[in-house]
Amino acid sequence: MDDNASHRVRSAIEFARAALVEPGDWLSGAQRRAAWMECRDARTNELDEARKAAISPAAVDGAHTATDELSAEAVEVVHRVSSDPGRLTRAWAAEMMAVLGDAKYTELVGIAATAAAVDAFDHAIGAGESPIPASVDGAPAEERPTDVGDVGAWVPQTLEAQNANVSRTLSLVPVSNRAWRGLVDGLYSRGMEFGNLTWDRALNRPQVELVAARTTAELECFY
Repeated sequence: MDDNASHRVRSAIEFARAALVEPGDWLSGAQRRAAWMECRDARTNELDEARKAAISPAAVDGAHTATDELSAEAVEVVHRVSSDPGRLTRAWAAEMMAVLGDAKYTELVGIAATAAAVDAFDHAIGAGESPIPASVDGAPAEERPTDVGDVGAWVPQTLEAQNANVSRTLSLVPVSNRAWRGLVDGLYSRGMEFGNLTWDRALNRPQVELVAARTTAELECFY
């Protein structure tokens, strides 16, 4: 990886890492930090492991409980998205959104996805699990975009169709989406460069897409 590419990747990771403990769209920095901690707990949590081993997660008794910062439903969303995303259902998501609201639900999904990328990067470079930074004080933005609507997804998304689904998925929560889009651009698409069929990188375009496709299949990516 050349110096420019390395800087681009590390900048995206560090921006996302900081965003995970800062005030977001509808959650405080302390709540977002707590959600990140739950993401890490989901890797070894006994209830999550039992659900993953069962034919259906609904076949396992038990439920995640509330913490000082997060409701039981918020903890449930983070754990399910982090531990068993391939078996989420629209009915389950609707149940969670009925309590949390679609925006808070989307923000929690975004935290889980962002935390997974940041922690996986640290693991990949041999840095181990880095300490979670202290949360940043301040109020969440609490602003709902006016350009979102029903596009056939589980949650409202931007009605502008020029972006790929992976870039539109968190458009209901623009503060959270900035960190997510930064990861997408820095680690994969490079913004407008995505439209080029030939990439001058350590891996060429077909090689990048092969890695991306295999990774998403292994991780049971929704898209």
